[in-house]
Amino acid sequence: MKNHILATLGTVLSAFSFVACMAGEAPQEVDQQSGEELVSEAEQSIKNGTAASVGEAMVVNVSKPGGNCTGTLISDDRVVTAAHCLPSSDPFAYSVTYAGTFRPVSQVLKHPNASSGVDVGILVLTDPFPLGPLTEYPEVNVSDTDHLIGREVTCYGFGAYAIGSACTSHSDCNVVGGWVCDTEHDKCFKTSTILRKGDFTIISDPDKPNISFQLDVPNASGQIPFPGDSGGPCILDNPDWGKTHLVGVYSEGNAVSISTYTSREAFASWVLAND
Repeated sequence: MKNHILATLGTVLSAFSFVACMAGEAPQEVDQQSGEELVSEAEQSIKNGTAASVGEAMVVNVSKPGGNCTGTLISDDRVVTAAHCLPSSDPFAYSVTYAGTFRPVSQVLKHPNASSGVDVGILVLTDPFPLGPLTEYPEVNVSDTDHLIGREVTCYGFGAYAIGSACTSHSDCNVVGGWVCDTEHDKCFKTSTILRKGDFTIISDPDKPNISFQLDVPNASGQIPFPGDSGGPCILDNPDWGKTHLVGVYSEGNAVSISTYTSREAFASWVLAND
C-alpha cells in the first residue's frame, strides 16, 4: 500500500467555487477569523449537505453510464466507489474528475462479494493525479463495525440536492432545469455538480451488521444522502491520531429515513490488497 503521509495539502479549488466561477458568480465569502468559506442559510437547508472542498476527503466525481456517482481517492491513481456504480466492465465507460481535472480509467475492479452485499469497487486510473508525494489520503483500516456505532462521521457526495414530484421518466421532470427522474425512488431530483457534506451518527444495520452500517438520518439539519451520492465516503476524523479514515461507502437509501453504507469491516482487506 502506498504510504499515506501526514502533511498539509496545497490549496485546491473547491467544487463550489469552481462552479460559481464557471457561472460568473462571485466567490463564496470567507470568515476572516477562521479562513473558512461561509455557507449561506439557503445552502444549510439543502437536504444532502453543505458545500465542501474536494480536498477535505479527496472526493471525486465518477462519470458512469447513465449518470454519475461519487468516489474517494485512496492514492493518486485508485478510486474507491460503490460496486453498483460500475455497471460495465469496460474502463472506457468511466471517467473521474478531481478539482476540475479529468482522468480516464484503465481498470474496473469489483469486490468478489459485491453480489452478496459488499457494494464496493475500485477504479484504476490510466494516469495518476499530479498531487505530490505529501498528499494525505483517507486511510483504510481493518476494524469491526461495532467500533463505529455511535461515532460521528462526515459523509460526502456529488448527488442531487432537492427532491420534487413523483415521476416515471425524465419527461415528467423539468430536465431543462436540471431535474431528473430517479426511477428507483420514482421521484424527480435536482442534480448538482457541487460537492456537499453532512455530519451524521452511525447506527447499526439490523439486516447486515457485519457488512453495513446505517446513518441516523435525517440529522438535526435535515440532511440526508441523495441519489448520486452513491459510492461517496463517510470519513472518521480522529484528531488524537491526526488521521482521517474511510469507514464507509454509500450503498443505498430511500432519501427519507434510511441511508446504508458498506462498512470498512467488509471491504478494507480487499481494498488494501488492490492499492
